[in-house]
Amino acid sequence: MLNTVPQAVNDMARAVLENHPNTYNCQIYRKVINRVSDSEMGGRPTIGGLGTVDSEDEDDFSYAYLGNGYALQAEPFQPSSMMDRQDANNSFDTELRFLICADTDQDIVLKKRDVVYLLLGNTIKMAWEITAIETIINIPPFNLRYIMNRRDDIDFYV
Repeated sequence: MLNTVPQAVNDMARAVLENHPNTYNCQIYRKVINRVSDSEMGGRPTIGGLGTVDSEDEDDFSYAYLGNGYALQAEPFQPSSMMDRQDANNSFDTELRFLICADTDQDIVLKKRDVVYLLLGNTIKMAWEITAIETIINIPPFNLRYIMNRRDDIDFYV
């Protein structure tokens, strides 16, 4: 019975994400390592070389498109300075929390280090990388919030 509560919260969050006026359309990408390895573990190439800690040390990689979705900033409010026109605040954080869900016809499980492009009109894609995943209800199926850092080095302008 308790697991119906987080499922209902997830359903409500999806409804809010799909209909909220401040929701961004987004595209979701996952980092794929292009280097092939002679050895494998669990069907994946091992990371070779002394001093290689994790996949972030790889220099031969690409991003695979996973699908479209919706993203809404879900940051707890913190005081910050206002823009000159006083129509929005100018947050100082480069780390923000987002609610994200995939389009209804796709089943995407987001992971750390996935890149989410927020679509700003038809010409700008603002890149954010998932650095951590947190939950607000500790009952499965969990209600996930994604902590994301800005990745302005891979922004895309048409």
